[in-house]
Amino acid sequence: MRLRHSRKRGATASVNIHVRDLAQLFNSFDPSPFWDRDLDREAAGFIEDEFSDKRGADHWSLHVYAHEGVASAADLRAAIERYYQRLAASALLKLREQMRVGEIALLAGAAVFSICISLQSVLHGLPRGLDEGLIVLAWVALWRPIEILAYGWVPLHRKRRLYRRLARVQVSVRVESRSAPSVYAPAQTDPTPAKAESGSSDKLPESRSAVRQDLQG
Repeated sequence: MRLRHSRKRGATASVNIHVRDLAQLFNSFDPSPFWDRDLDREAAGFIEDEFSDKRGADHWSLHVYAHEGVASAADLRAAIERYYQRLAASALLKLREQMRVGEIALLAGAAVFSICISLQSVLHGLPRGLDEGLIVLAWVALWRPIEILAYGWVPLHRKRRLYRRLARVQVSVRVESRSAPSVYAPAQTDPTPAKAESGSSDKLPESRSAVRQDLQG
């Protein structure tokens, strides 16, 4: 599989994929026909990596060139749409789960923060190290939940947006038939054996006449 991409021109970005057979773009372990077959993970990884560098383009186009294959552009487009819609739905579930965990962690961190601040204000005369340790523990308990809620959702959100755009990519397929040389060649007759056979048939009557003369003699 060879993959090439063209530079962005204006608001359009395109990726060209050259394969020997269109079946390489589909999951070989999926027994379903092409119109219902899943996309190959390696091919999907190539497509995702190439288009991830072209997020600024308004329109994405995928051009596939193959030497053989029975699948059409509609089959490939349907496989790409199903594959990336499933990944987008999975990314959304992970994003929601992460936000839920962040909210629970924030409540727990806020409780630890309140306890530490209350202990610091109630317990007077604590050693300096213990007093500062309570302050550090209070802020550490809030650090991870705040990080999840403030920044942790960004990578999953970007992934989900990428998958949703890939599900709507424009797909074109071109099958270029390669003319293979013919393996059939007519057999050529060798005239030498024929001459040998004709020569032996010419000598046969002479040998018979010699035998007759010996018998008569």
